[in-house]
Amino acid sequence: MAVILIFKSKERLPYGSGSRGKFIPSENGRRSIFVPSFGVLEKEEVDYIVEAAKEQEDDRIRKNRKSEQKETLEKVTDALRKAKPGQRAKLLKEITGR
Repeated sequence: MAVILIFKSKERLPYGSGSRGKFIPSENGRRSIFVPSFGVLEKEEVDYIVEAAKEQEDDRIRKNRKSEQKETLEKVTDALRKAKPGQRAKLLKEITGR
């Protein structure tokens, strides 16, 4: 009869026996997210922090995105500024069709 011994010992973390932390690589324009725990936080707490960080990144991305209307207005304004002073009204009528 053979006896098999299996030793399961967890690696000791510096500040406790909780989660090691989590790293989420960048995706869809988000920055990478790193939540270090070193054993202080539990897995659920780390997951909660990661979800909150993802929401913050999504808000940051939404704020930096320009609307289509704003981009169009910027192009029209640039075209009008580049036109000669006597031709600006004429160019605006051409662009808007009025």
